[in-house]
Amino acid sequence: MMNEVKKIAFVVDGGIKIGLGHVYQSITFANLLKNKAEIYFMTKSDDIVINKIKEAGFAAHKFSSDLEILDYIEQNEPNIVIFDKIDTSAELAKNIKKNNKIILAIFTNLTNANRYADVAVTADIGSHFNNIKHFNSDTNTLYFYGPKYWILRKEFHDCNQLNKPRPESVDNILISFGGSDPANLTTLVTNELLGFNHDIRINIILGASFTHFESLERVLKEDAEKSKNVIIHRDVNNVANLMFNSDLVIASPGLSAFEALFVRTPILLFPQDQIQKETYQGFMKVIDKAEIDCLRDCIARMDFTYPDEEDIINMKIGQGSEEIINAILGNEADCLESTKEK
Repeated sequence: MMNEVKKIAFVVDGGIKIGLGHVYQSITFANLLKNKAEIYFMTKSDDIVINKIKEAGFAAHKFSSDLEILDYIEQNEPNIVIFDKIDTSAELAKNIKKNNKIILAIFTNLTNANRYADVAVTADIGSHFNNIKHFNSDTNTLYFYGPKYWILRKEFHDCNQLNKPRPESVDNILISFGGSDPANLTTLVTNELLGFNHDIRINIILGASFTHFESLERVLKEDAEKSKNVIIHRDVNNVANLMFNSDLVIASPGLSAFEALFVRTPILLFPQDQIQKETYQGFMKVIDKAEIDCLRDCIARMDFTYPDEEDIINMKIGQGSEEIINAILGNEADCLESTKEK
């Protein structure tokens, strides 16, 4: 008798305020699982998120409340529910786990919903970038902490295999501040780079939820000659190649920073908020937007975070996806039991 095909429900949100990082990571993880299960997505977000999911080849259902999501899960009885939300509702997680046949996995979450999960994954916050796999016997939750557990697309793994040397100069810079860039760091950094005395080729990635077009266009028009070296990419699919072919990636803390390091490109980070600043400062080169005038000096001295630094190498960025898949899809009981601390 053939094994029954598992059903996996992803619950994810994104948009102008919170960006699209969770959506992209969920789609990437869904692609790793699509040959092993029937997959559909659930979201409370707008059409930008719905369209992203459908373009990736997955069914997407929109809901107005957590109660509607719970009702749909109870009616459709997925084997596995995967959240990728920074604010996962503890009440919703608790109610889902009332059905003890459901495996619940929660990614990148900062609420106490994790205590109801079978698997909880946090790649950047909570472990000071140490990789930790820990089973909490009080809640029966298997925790994965650290950069090893970022979920990276295949194209990043392909670029990682290429032998890219450390750049000797900075002539080609990529600016990438996520799907929405709520603090409009794209315009701030672009304006500063255009003020440099020497020409720099600048590639700018604008996400699907970017709304600061007028201010960016105004900065580009103010120096039309230097702006000839600026190329704007909107909603692109070749991010890995753009990062690989750059001498420096300027981004916010989070997945994009680790993607750049993974393809062996140095980074400079501008945090979008205080949480990002406090989490990354001291571990990577971080510049606050109030200190934008430091950017020129950092580039002149090539004072960046480099992928060949020992601390970065030890992070084993993106090498743990199979561990997570085995925990969620494999023999869950055996997997959880094997990680209990002696």
